[in-house]
Amino acid sequence: MRSEMDSMSENQVWTLVEPPEGIKPIGCKWVFKKKTDMDGNVQTYKGRLVAKVAAFHDYEIWQMDVKTAFLNGKLEEDVYMTQSEGFVTPENARTVCKLQRSIYGLKQASRSWNLHFNEEMCPSTPQERERMSQIPYASAIGSIMYAMICTRPDLPYALSMTSRYQANPGEGHWTAVKCWSEEELCIKGYTDASFQTEKDDSRSQSGFVFCLNGAAISWKSSKQDIVADSTTEAEYIAASEAAKEAFWIKKFITGLGVIPSIADAVDLYCDNNGAIAQAKEHRSH
Repeated sequence: MRSEMDSMSENQVWTLVEPPEGIKPIGCKWVFKKKTDMDGNVQTYKGRLVAKVAAFHDYEIWQMDVKTAFLNGKLEEDVYMTQSEGFVTPENARTVCKLQRSIYGLKQASRSWNLHFNEEMCPSTPQERERMSQIPYASAIGSIMYAMICTRPDLPYALSMTSRYQANPGEGHWTAVKCWSEEELCIKGYTDASFQTEKDDSRSQSGFVFCLNGAAISWKSSKQDIVADSTTEAEYIAASEAAKEAFWIKKFITGLGVIPSIADAVDLYCDNNGAIAQAKEHRSH
C-alpha cells in the first residue's frame, strides 16, 4: 500500500483541495491480489488503489507488472475523490483529492492513456511532420499487406495497428514498419520420419514442413512407398521427399521474383546423423 501511495505522489496524480460546493467526490477502495509462481507459492502481495466506480459495480480489476501505466494519462475533466483511509493527515482532514491523472477504476482511464500514447507516438513538431511527409509510409503498409495476404500470416494484427496512423505517422510507427519490411525473407525446411509405424505392412511415415520466416507455407505427412530396414533409411527417404519439395518451391519462388535469397540453397534440417552422412556421400546417389 505504501508503494502504491508513493507512486501516486511521485506521478502527482492528485492535489488536495477544499471540496467545491455541490460536488460529491467519488470514493476509493483498495484491491488486493496475491502474485504466485507456477507452483502456487505466494511471491508478493499487491495492493491497488482504485476509484470506487469499479468497486461499486464489482468490476474485475486486472493487475499487471506495469505499475503506473494509467497514471500517464491526464484527465481533461474535473474529478474529485475522497482520500484513502489510513493516509489522511490531521491538517488535511477536510480536503479531497482533485485528480490530475487517471487511475484504475475510472471510466476515463483507458481513453486518457490511449490519448497520451497517441500524442507520444505521433509527430509533435512541424519539423517532424515535414520529415515524415517525405517517407513512403502508406506505400510500405500496402507492400506489407500484399506480403501478409500471400506469404506472411503472422503480420495481420501488427499491420492493423500501424495502418491506423497512415494520415499522421510518427517515427515510432515508421520504425515498426521497417522492422518487417527490411527483414530478409528466407525459406527453411524441416524433415522427420517415424520408423515402421504401420503394423500391417511395416512401412514408415514421412513428414516435412517448409517455413517462410517462421510461417509454414508447405507441409506433408504420408506413408512411405517402400519398406525401410532401419531408422537411417527411413529418415533418408523422408529427406529425399522433402528435397523434391524444396526444389519445386525454389523454382516456383524464383519465378515470382520477390525473395532475392531464393537464389541460395534452401536449408533442409534433418535430426538423423546417419541420414545426413548418407546424403553427403555422393556414391549413395
